[in-house]
Amino acid sequence: MKASTKAALISALIFPGLGHLALQPRRAARGLVFLLPTAAAAFYLLRTTLQLADRILDELNSGALAFDPIAITERIHSAGIDNPATNAASLVCLVCWIAAIADALWLGRRRIDVPTTPRDTP
Repeated sequence: MKASTKAALISALIFPGLGHLALQPRRAARGLVFLLPTAAAAFYLLRTTLQLADRILDELNSGALAFDPIAITERIHSAGIDNPATNAASLVCLVCWIAAIADALWLGRRRIDVPTTPRDTP
């Protein structure tokens, strides 16, 4: 497998920017350009989601919210979690993920792909 393909798969399947670190470890800054914004956006989305889940769980335990899937769904929609900040964080994750894959492929094709193991040689 070519190094650029391996880097793109790492960025696609694990986390954006990690493929850059595998492709060219000495150029870690390029990978961090994708890794840091995605990590910050994912952290924000996770924190927001967990806070909403905690509020809903408290309402369920106190009896303020009926244990009904439709009522819970309506409560989630009325919580205002679909706001510009969460939409922007989702967009950052999506754009960084796609850009990291494309950049890993482009960066790998720009340099000469050397086989990663002896059995990869033709």
